[in-house]
Amino acid sequence: MRILSFIKDVDLLSRYPPYLQMIARNVDEFHLCHVKGRLKEESMILHYLKIPKIIHFSSFLLALPTALKAFKICREYGIDLIYVLDGSYYELSGLLTSKLSGIPFVLRLRTNEVRLRSILYKNPVKRVLSNFMTRLAVTNAKRVICLNHELRELVLKWGVKSSNVAIIYHGVDVDRFKPKRVKKPYSEIVLFVGGISSPKGIYVLLKVAEMLKDIHFLLVGPISIKMYEIPNNVHYLGLKPHSDMPKYYNMCDILVLPSYVEAFGDVILEAFATGKPVIASKVGEIPWIVTSKFGWLVEPGNTLQLKEAILDAFLDENRLKAMGQAARKYVNENFKWESYVEKMIENLKSITKCLKH
Repeated sequence: MRILSFIKDVDLLSRYPPYLQMIARNVDEFHLCHVKGRLKEESMILHYLKIPKIIHFSSFLLALPTALKAFKICREYGIDLIYVLDGSYYELSGLLTSKLSGIPFVLRLRTNEVRLRSILYKNPVKRVLSNFMTRLAVTNAKRVICLNHELRELVLKWGVKSSNVAIIYHGVDVDRFKPKRVKKPYSEIVLFVGGISSPKGIYVLLKVAEMLKDIHFLLVGPISIKMYEIPNNVHYLGLKPHSDMPKYYNMCDILVLPSYVEAFGDVILEAFATGKPVIASKVGEIPWIVTSKFGWLVEPGNTLQLKEAILDAFLDENRLKAMGQAARKYVNENFKWESYVEKMIENLKSITKCLKH
């Protein structure tokens, strides 16, 4: 099975869980088109698409030349299937390449882009156009693979047959993400991992940090907003390679994810695997993953609830450790990468088999 996929910046592969690499290691060939970056990845055949940088700013403008070049790659390498991630650029690139080549595509929905755009996009025309593009891609995909039940329900409302929709959770490398002793710079540490942005609830977290001056907050991830006044107990550590993240999970006492929109939360699994409880918003699939055995749930945007949950977490050190141990066991039993790969490959192969018959 030969698969073609897209990513804008190939360097992003080093910052996120290996959900693409895990597929690539289990198929005959995995071709990845990109317009930025020069990362070496042995599991993939990388194709740098030389496209003028002047149109990189627009997902819609960038998708057409991407699809034209991807079409040539499909013909040259005998691609069987196109695998597309969510987001306007990927959806449109996959749809156009599929229409040009006649090769079916699979769409992987990782987050509720429709809800996210209602927060991020101030321009209503851009929001409507992007949502239309997502719906068009979804309804033309041979199969839609969702990261949670909310996304599945959205897809079904758009008229996709239930037999063409699957829910597949991500996994975590429990051998890499595991408890180990590291030097702690502070006695009580809360960790945040993710984009430093409004949808991730960063402003709520900063307000809470200002109230809890004796607790230190470590932030890891890319910044997409302006943070003017940061409390002295908040420490931005910048972007870190995914391979370095076990150190930071082990450095903290608890992970906090106060998002307004979140499909699943890979960082939750990583925290659990390293034996750390989690405080997270009641959004997406999180309420089905974070139970009282492993952490706390709060309403998105509720500063008081988040503050009280953090204070409650630090009341009993032994309880916190016991919750972390239970979380580690839970991940070991339910969220290994092997399960993700098995289900993904099974879904992808079933499509190519149907086409041959």
